[in-house]
Amino acid sequence: MSLELPELDSVRTALGGWCDGGVDLDGLRVKHVKPSATGTMRALYEAPGPGGQVLRLAARRADPVEGDALAADINGRSPAVAGFARPALYARSLGLLFQAFPADLKLPSLPAATSAAAMAPVLEHALGGRLRTVEADVLRYKPERKCLVRYRLEWEGEGPRVVYGRISRRRDFERSHDTLRRIREASSGEGFALPAALGVVADMDMELFSHLEGVPLFTLTGDPAFVELAARTGAALHDFHATPLRLASILDRESDLERLAENAGDFAWLLPAERDRIEALEERLTVRLQAAPPTEGRLVHGDFHGDNVLVDGDRVGLIDFEDCAFGDAADDVALNWAQMNWYAVKAGSERSTAAAGRDAFLAAYLSRADDATIDRLPLRTALQCFYNAYQCARRPEDPERFEDMEIMLGACEEALEAGAW
Repeated sequence: MSLELPELDSVRTALGGWCDGGVDLDGLRVKHVKPSATGTMRALYEAPGPGGQVLRLAARRADPVEGDALAADINGRSPAVAGFARPALYARSLGLLFQAFPADLKLPSLPAATSAAAMAPVLEHALGGRLRTVEADVLRYKPERKCLVRYRLEWEGEGPRVVYGRISRRRDFERSHDTLRRIREASSGEGFALPAALGVVADMDMELFSHLEGVPLFTLTGDPAFVELAARTGAALHDFHATPLRLASILDRESDLERLAENAGDFAWLLPAERDRIEALEERLTVRLQAAPPTEGRLVHGDFHGDNVLVDGDRVGLIDFEDCAFGDAADDVALNWAQMNWYAVKAGSERSTAAAGRDAFLAAYLSRADDATIDRLPLRTALQCFYNAYQCARRPEDPERFEDMEIMLGACEEALEAGAW
């Protein structure tokens, strides 16, 4: 069975009998794809939905026996999905199992979590009070991993107007559902503003948290205020890393080497023409990781970048804590620098506010950092640029994906040559 993603026309043909006329198959596009050298492949398709909504179809490679069994399982326990004959379909001609959102193999509570009627009593019980109306909007979805839902609430009395619910696969929920609460309890109160943890709905693998005002930092790269805000972000990140909290999830040398090998293998499989370059970079990164001295573990965010930093006036806030772990503080700095550098390169000038903000962020952090963290930063930056290059290559509908990939790979190579920052 081929691991190549089938042509869209083939997908539309295979799905034609599954959908009714209200589903815009002509508008179907690939959001992202994750092929793998290990033999798996997953993809997320999107199309325009009714009322301005997004229609989402998750696909995963499966052989006929597995595909039929998984489809039967999903269809047996998932409610009907408007526009589809049944929630899941195994397309034998493509070797792909399709799931129509909100049906999801590993997120069984998703249909209820995205239903305003189903969530009204759940939110009343969790938050207290009586609700008049509930509106549910899906903000982010990673098939079989997690989904972020925003609930707009109108109460009969006082209560939060906006609440977020994150539904995670069971093992991730068990690992991270109390992370935000623990960070708030251990925080110095300086640095980043944080949302409030509002509780969990354990039988739905859902954590609830409050709204945090602000716009993403990366929406302001052309704003004159960006430079000062980037510097504030660097200072606040250093404060975050100083939080006296140890988490059970540990990112160490072994996890680094495992992630690098997986990403490099999938990356080379996805772009065979770049295999030699990818494997050469993997080898250099592996040697550097194996030779690196042990790292003093600290609280790390795990997905730290400017889209998770919210700006409200001169205040900076931080969101999305499900990837927090005990690891190398330089990793958070490196990821944000890699993405800031992308904005700077795209701006086309080292005199741009994007470039100045990138440099201000790094300078603010380094002025507070210990020597060991500073020494590790070039390697961590090379790693994060390599991972980001792979993520760029996974967006088949993005006409600039290869240009973006080259920016990241170039920065990776430059960081490997750097002696110190």
